[in-house]
Amino acid sequence: MTSKTSFLNAKSIAFIIPITLILALILLLNSTTFTTHQNTLSTFITIDFIITIPLVYFLLVRKTKISNLTIAPFLIVCVIIASYVIPTANQDTLSLAKTWLIPIVELGVLSIIFLKLKKAVKHYKKASNHHQDFYSILQETCASILPEVPAKLAANEIALIYYGFFNLKKTELKPNQFTNYKGSGILSTLGAVIFLVAVEMVTIHILTAKWNTTLAWILTGLSIYSALQLIGIIRSVPKRPIAINDNELILRFGILSETIVPIEAIYTIALADSSDFDKKKTTKTLSLLGELENSNVVIQLKTPQQLQFIYGKPKSYTKLLLFVDDNQSFKTNVEALLSK
Repeated sequence: MTSKTSFLNAKSIAFIIPITLILALILLLNSTTFTTHQNTLSTFITIDFIITIPLVYFLLVRKTKISNLTIAPFLIVCVIIASYVIPTANQDTLSLAKTWLIPIVELGVLSIIFLKLKKAVKHYKKASNHHQDFYSILQETCASILPEVPAKLAANEIALIYYGFFNLKKTELKPNQFTNYKGSGILSTLGAVIFLVAVEMVTIHILTAKWNTTLAWILTGLSIYSALQLIGIIRSVPKRPIAINDNELILRFGILSETIVPIEAIYTIALADSSDFDKKKTTKTLSLLGELENSNVVIQLKTPQQLQFIYGKPKSYTKLLLFVDDNQSFKTNVEALLSK
């Protein structure tokens, strides 16, 4: 809690101080002091807008999770504000900055982006030598060059496109891997949802277009995006089988959800039936679809674990229900590890 609060304070200070400095300059520009000494003060005020305040902002954010690249849009905002508040007759220095400083900053930002992309490619190649799961590698790669939230969003969007439209190769199962979709009918359920989204999209578009064409296309775009997300999730499920390693279970439902369960954290594993499903906060289903998942395996844990989602915060659980096509073999293999 303390570290989170400290981060929020650092993040707030990174914006409060520069904004305070900008407001102070605006007050100075509207004072009698500036009116008396326009020629002298305008140059110094311009320097404060385009150099001093952006530099202060950079020094405040460089040790936080805020990207250093935000210095570029912050500088542009400062230049825009300066263009409005500094009298036109006193903008000689500002005009010079617009001509030379901004292009240099843009070049610097492009150079940083290029170096980060180069680093990402290097990280991807290194990670791909250790494991073959594309989504896991993609998450690691994005995290190596971006802050936490943008990294997660970028990885999710790329993965949806990759699994939805580009990964067409059939996945060959390894001895320690199990499918979790063939007998559950859950992919058919999600396919039906896509059909309903398509029908709803057409209906809503026709009705809304009679009132507002722009809004109709916005809603249609959102519906298309939702359908593409579902397609990416459906196609990712066969590509990301669940796995049993020597010391952990890697349980996935495509890119929708994922959890890693240490073998030592497992209390019991059993074949599940409808009576195992309950609505307690500590009970979760792997696919997030509750009873629709037709779970046939239930895992009870000694200690809470985290279930990660493509969007939203992780959920803690001590009881997990999931579907495994060969659930008997899966249970037997896990019990063999537990016995050791």
